[in-house]
Amino acid sequence: MLVFQGGGPLTTVFAAGETMGLHAADHHNLDSSAGAARTKSSRQSFSLFVSEGADSERLWSQTRLVFASGLVAAGILYTMPSDITGWDKDVDGSELANRWWDNVSRKPVWDKDHWTIHYIGHAYFGGVYYQVARKSGYNQRDSFVYTTLMSTFFWEYGIEAFAERPSIQDLIYTPISGWLCGEWAYHAEQRILANNSQVLGSAVLGRISLFFLDPVDQIGDWVNRLSGRDLVITGAVTVGASRPASTHHSAFGLSLAGRF
Repeated sequence: MLVFQGGGPLTTVFAAGETMGLHAADHHNLDSSAGAARTKSSRQSFSLFVSEGADSERLWSQTRLVFASGLVAAGILYTMPSDITGWDKDVDGSELANRWWDNVSRKPVWDKDHWTIHYIGHAYFGGVYYQVARKSGYNQRDSFVYTTLMSTFFWEYGIEAFAERPSIQDLIYTPISGWLCGEWAYHAEQRILANNSQVLGSAVLGRISLFFLDPVDQIGDWVNRLSGRDLVITGAVTVGASRPASTHHSAFGLSLAGRF
């Protein structure tokens, strides 16, 4: 369980003359109010994400799109050779639920997927998860937590568990590499947008780069255009020229630089 304590101590200040004039009933009311405030504060003390100014509605909107896109990705992986994905295709559709439970109820294994799946695919999609949170205004720590939750429960113990047991190396590698790749992608995307969405002077390369840096946001924009409705919240959360900063200082951070 992750617990992050927020907020400060409840402090009540009275002038000396005012405190001397308080009646017993006033003390009772004061204690009741303070107790209620402490109760309210304790309810609010648990917060998995502590970034102030972040857009939770955008995060949830794009998470739903990730869920839908994940089903499509699973279908694509299912069509690939088993020696690359490690997925067993000999399971009847009616047995999928039993296969999923059998996989998640046992310990994770050191799987033997092709190295491209492990070290390129998982790093990239970890970065995709990270971008969803980072561009919703969350700091690096919160975006890392979100990436860990998505890669663990949505993918390893979710979709992929219908085909194979959760992978030890993926449970560790995906969040960490996703943080590194995602933070790089976050800043790279900003630089491209600041350069009129061009890469090497080309708008086409710019659009292609923007898609691969954050496919969820780009797909969400396509969905909105095709439907004529704002079904997915897209864009990035900004305050002035920078991200909203959390008042809770994280124990780690990362600064990556590159040039296009």
